[in-house]
Amino acid sequence: MRTYPACECDGVIFIWPGHLPAAPQPTSLGAGGDKAYKTRSFGRVVNCHYTFMHENLMDMNHQFLHRRTTGKVSPRYLGKRAGEGWMELDYTFARPDSKQPLGESLIMGSFRMDTSKPRDRMTIRTEYPHQSLRFWTAGDKPVLHVWLGYTPVDAEQRKNRSFILLSVRRPKIPGVLDLAWPVLTWFTNRVFEEDREIVEMEQAAYDAQGADWNQEVFPPIRDLRDLLAKNGRVISAR
Repeated sequence: MRTYPACECDGVIFIWPGHLPAAPQPTSLGAGGDKAYKTRSFGRVVNCHYTFMHENLMDMNHQFLHRRTTGKVSPRYLGKRAGEGWMELDYTFARPDSKQPLGESLIMGSFRMDTSKPRDRMTIRTEYPHQSLRFWTAGDKPVLHVWLGYTPVDAEQRKNRSFILLSVRRPKIPGVLDLAWPVLTWFTNRVFEEDREIVEMEQAAYDAQGADWNQEVFPPIRDLRDLLAKNGRVISAR
């Protein structure tokens, strides 16, 4: 019987099936262990190669696909930082002609009276092989901290099990976030399902064409592909 090094962190079990020595054990997954936040874990099997998940989260220019749930959002790319095995992008957002939906307001902790001008900041980071998303409205503590992991579940790597820990900073008034949690859960589930539908269509198109015919024009996504190719195992899927 073979045994593998394993550890638990913030409710997620990590198993190292590779060659010893094992990879360093994680000490935290976003804000999953921070009592200042309320955290939910969710996710499911998604029928696509894990690199589609990385690109989907990193490229906020796809926000128009969520317009039925989030309304019209105009992202603005602010810049990139990168190092060995990681990169992160900054964005800010505006709503030229729509109000902030209730689910988003519950996450951000307040209703935005003027959403026509950018004022908040989102940082999305790929630190291979995981991702994180943080959102600030004020101060040095993010109001939203999301950790994401993707594990291939088939030999062809056309499917991945997505693990998501979504942490929302608790407001000053006790119990408010607990009361709003069902609405927030519905909102975040719906956004995830919209993303799942799109990445599965991308995988289906890749398989039908036998290659990636998309001419990527956003430089940070080209950089992300280089990072994933450099750190991941080269296979035919991407």
